[in-house]
Amino acid sequence: MPKQLFLLVFSTISCFTMWAQTTSSSPYSTTGIGEEGGLPEAQYGGLGNISGISFDSTLINTYNPSSYSLLSFGQPLFSVGVSSKFSTYTGNSGSFQGKTTGISNITMAIPIGKYFGIALGLKPFTRKGYDLSQRSFSYDDSTTFNYKGYGSTNLLFVGLAYSIIKNEKSYLSVGLNLGYLFGSVTNERSSVFDANSPAGGVDLTTYRLKSLHVSFGASYQRFLDIDKRKQLFLSAVYTPKISINSFRDYSLFYATNVNNQLSYTDTISYIDNSKGKIVFPSKQTIGAGYTFTPDTRNSDKMKYQLGVFAEVDLIQWKTYAENFDAHASTALFSNTFVSKVGLQFIPTVDITKKSKGIKYFSRIKYRIGGQYGLLPNTINGRQLKTAAATIGLGFPFLAQKTNSSLNISFQYGSNGTGNAADLKERFYSINFGIIIAPSSYEKWFKKYKLD
Repeated sequence: MPKQLFLLVFSTISCFTMWAQTTSSSPYSTTGIGEEGGLPEAQYGGLGNISGISFDSTLINTYNPSSYSLLSFGQPLFSVGVSSKFSTYTGNSGSFQGKTTGISNITMAIPIGKYFGIALGLKPFTRKGYDLSQRSFSYDDSTTFNYKGYGSTNLLFVGLAYSIIKNEKSYLSVGLNLGYLFGSVTNERSSVFDANSPAGGVDLTTYRLKSLHVSFGASYQRFLDIDKRKQLFLSAVYTPKISINSFRDYSLFYATNVNNQLSYTDTISYIDNSKGKIVFPSKQTIGAGYTFTPDTRNSDKMKYQLGVFAEVDLIQWKTYAENFDAHASTALFSNTFVSKVGLQFIPTVDITKKSKGIKYFSRIKYRIGGQYGLLPNTINGRQLKTAAATIGLGFPFLAQKTNSSLNISFQYGSNGTGNAADLKERFYSINFGIIIAPSSYEKWFKKYKLD
């Protein structure tokens, strides 16, 4: 088995093992079905988490499905990513640590002919994870309340893209992702009179979700000069509002030990398989980019490339709703926007000079970026703001004569309302991603007339 295929199989098995061990920790995931989306993908995480612009045929963009037809002909790509986020939360009651780690994506994209491309993948949709406690005093006794949440939803999808225009000067591509959304999330609350600890009351609410999911994307690229040194990129992604088929289980117990489910002996209330809908909001993303390469025809200097990209995400979170026979809630969130900017610098893109002693560091893709915006959550009537700075590196596998690469990104940022009395999060994240492509001598999905 070729080395590339061995690495592909090993990466897939490792990621499915880690998927089952995914954890999350954020008090902002207490409401609804958790925080939207997965952790950043390494190849775009260094660019301020820009996700909709397709500017590199050696990367897989699962968010914008129109990108699948823009891959290099005969170069299918397999991508896996792992991310970790480390947070410190501070508030009036003190500070505590949180950690989120998991798989950001498992995807394969295959160009078909000149105009088509397909993709198949699995990625997180929402994640819930928190463990909080609160203590209150009444007369000569005190009560401890514990709040826990866990679980996630995932999206298994297939994508198709078609290039309406594909010539020497312009590219116009459209595409869609059609997916199956599935998973479950649970909120657990317990209350204990400290004099009777660990006995107390426990209630559990679990949402089990399954539904179809669809998103649409478009990409436009155009060279602005004859020498193809300047290129413009435009993109748009639209995800419609969906009503997710859901089941809600609610139970209220008296327990001799609230930390041991085997001690939940007295059932006070129990509602099983309450069928309903969870309305998840629509999302729009628009982006633009520009790359520039200097004219080196009459110079021995290397041909570098500089790219600048910008994007805006809009989500109508006010439309989120939970509608069940015995439970209904609306207006849990506020509408959001997040603006993102990123720069990418490649010291040399002149492949005609690669045999003349070009150092490996000149082939690395250097990325930097940032983002700022509003999150859907509110604290004491004040909406959360988010801000982050990012850097990243893309390491090509030059020795393999392939489009394979290793991508790493780092982020540092904060989430908070700006009010000192409210809960604030400071975080940093580390994201790794590997993209595996066939070497020039390997036969992935290729059909030869002669062998």
